[in-house]
Amino acid sequence: MIKRNIDGLDKYAKSKNMETIDKVNKAITKLKRSQPNNINFSTVAKEAGISKATLYNNEALKERILGLRTTTKGISKSEAPAKSISKSANKCYLDEIRKLREDKKNLILQLVEMENLRDENTRLKAQLDKYNGKD
Repeated sequence: MIKRNIDGLDKYAKSKNMETIDKVNKAITKLKRSQPNNINFSTVAKEAGISKATLYNNEALKERILGLRTTTKGISKSEAPAKSISKSANKCYLDEIRKLREDKKNLILQLVEMENLRDENTRLKAQLDKYNGKD
């Protein structure tokens, strides 16, 4: 079996992917400022200079555009300025951050409890070995 070194290809593909994501992020930011109610796959692809297929094939970008499209769909420019969209998105992010911090706190407490139980288990095993004469 021939083992091929494809590290260079992988590195190049990852750099191209990051470059594409950067282009799309810049395009979305620009579109949010200039046309907040007209964000869809066609406008983002045109602004970023990439194909729509690229957007559909990248799950993260696809979900982001779908989310932006649904939040701005059917709302007139006077009803949904870019600031209100970003404020609602920020509120969602802040809520998620609060939830993640709470989860982190709970996980740390569980970890501390687990360490205490592990120490107690080790101590009890040593006592058991001592009583059974395995010293």
